[in-house]
Amino acid sequence: MPEDEDFLINYKGLPINVSPVLNGGNIFFVVHLAKDVIISEGMVGEDWVWYEAGKGQTILAAELGTIIEAMGV
Repeated sequence: MPEDEDFLINYKGLPINVSPVLNGGNIFFVVHLAKDVIISEGMVGEDWVWYEAGKGQTILAAELGTIIEAMGV
């Protein structure tokens, strides 16, 4: 799947549109829920974790990140 094209994920039984945004060497994902959520993966200590822009590590970011990873994006 190209890293610059929108795609759908299934979250809690609903199809949700996701827009990848390339920013230099980083990729962010805008997840279009009722209120857009921006997530990215980053290194914390020695572990890669999903975080939500402006909020840090959240359960929502981890759930959405796991779905996106499973799609091979």
